[in-house]
Amino acid sequence: MVEHLVLFKLHEGTTEADKQKVVDTLQGLKDIPGITEFSVGLNHSQEGKSKGFEVGMRIGFANQASLDAYLPSERHQSTVGLVREHFADVIVLDYTW
Repeated sequence: MVEHLVLFKLHEGTTEADKQKVVDTLQGLKDIPGITEFSVGLNHSQEGKSKGFEVGMRIGFANQASLDAYLPSERHQSTVGLVREHFADVIVLDYTW
């Protein structure tokens, strides 16, 4: 199993409606072939350690080949393109377990 974790920091002043639009739009990725698990949502941690990252996404792939096919796929690129304007910073972490 390969986990693909993505954290999104949104531009200062992003409205609550636009934050929800980001989450709703990213939900469109869940049906891409090769994805076995998917979740995305707004941060609600009370620990104060998010460093301004407000959206988290976790995608599980059966293997590295599935992740490798997902990254350049038209659907991935076009979906992210719909909300990229809201991103101030992005962190990506992939690991195998």
